[in-house]
Amino acid sequence: MNILIATVFPLPGGGIWSFVSNLQKSLIEVGHKVDILCGNKFNSRVEILGTNKVVDFMPFRHAVNEQLLMNCPGITKDSWVYRAEMNHYLFEQAVSNIDLRKYDIIHTQDVIAAASISRVKKTGTPLVTSVHGFLSGAIFHQIKPVNQWENSRIWSSFVLQYYSRLEQIGYESSDYIHTSSMWMRRIIETQFSIPSTKISTYTYGLDLTEFVPSKSRDRITEKPIILAVSRLVYLKGLEHLIDALSFLSKENDSWECWILGEGEMERTLKNRVNELGLQNKILFRGVKKNLKDILQRAEMVVLPSLQENQPFAVIEAQLMGVPVVVSNAGGLPEMVDNGKSGFIVDKGNSVELYKKIRLLLDNPSVRDQMSQYSLSYARSKWNINNTRKHTLQMYNKALIGKKSLK
Repeated sequence: MNILIATVFPLPGGGIWSFVSNLQKSLIEVGHKVDILCGNKFNSRVEILGTNKVVDFMPFRHAVNEQLLMNCPGITKDSWVYRAEMNHYLFEQAVSNIDLRKYDIIHTQDVIAAASISRVKKTGTPLVTSVHGFLSGAIFHQIKPVNQWENSRIWSSFVLQYYSRLEQIGYESSDYIHTSSMWMRRIIETQFSIPSTKISTYTYGLDLTEFVPSKSRDRITEKPIILAVSRLVYLKGLEHLIDALSFLSKENDSWECWILGEGEMERTLKNRVNELGLQNKILFRGVKKNLKDILQRAEMVVLPSLQENQPFAVIEAQLMGVPVVVSNAGGLPEMVDNGKSGFIVDKGNSVELYKKIRLLLDNPSVRDQMSQYSLSYARSKWNINNTRKHTLQMYNKALIGKKSLK
């Protein structure tokens, strides 16, 4: 098959890239041709990676803006919706200038790409979508920290209604939908009334040959490392980790926490760390390319998210035999065998989080048991070959469905 994987998001980088790059490699290994279409970090063009095919947004900006203002008077009063609509239609206009007819199937990685490409692709080409997160929920968690409204008022706001409708269109535009968690599947079925027969649920996967933990776990520093791999945004719940570590510091001073990532809350989080006098204990290390080397030397990985689907940070930690402490948000509980490969705590509960971190820190034997269990557990759960098998099954269902309509 000739396959196009497409997203509005910039690649490489992020969790989508982990999924897309591993899937592309795996599909090519069994004889398929796979192109990747994506946006860029400046939100100024689309491109097909590894080729000279680039379409810039600039020639379309004026026309799209004029059409948008004509069809939706007053839209500029809400900058969130205006920017989203501009970006949506600029992406669609750019993709319409790429010849999509050669592809047997198009596999989008977000609902915006699905909604856009469904309007410009050839009628008979199947469109499937992998859903990597709850878009409306993510927008809720962007608004929440800067707005004092009640949750119900945020959910009923025009911005949230807009994103919910955009999400709905993306799901309805797809012939089949892939979710990696039952949590995300339930949202699509119940909140968006998408039939279960249209949804395939199977986990992400990685190339197991790239994860070979060393038998010795040499430390980078003299102190044990508590590791958090996360974007620095509100929905990742890092302020709860900082609070938990402030409790820990009063009883155990022999540790360091490394936070790996970037994001809009970096200054806020650093200020909180400074207020608590933990600036020598909690270190912001930015984005690191040698994550597996750091994982090899960490005592645990902590993800206290308020919303999450199936983060690769947990998958990679388990494949390297590192115990994890995660919140019970979203799809995280589906990833961890509680008490065996790690611990699950209530989201937003800093005290409970502190207790589990301390338990792991104070008990090397518990860490070692979890490490050994994680290795066997992860290798059976996160194999890219299983992901490829289920993806091809979804492709075949979509292809058969299109043929039956002819």
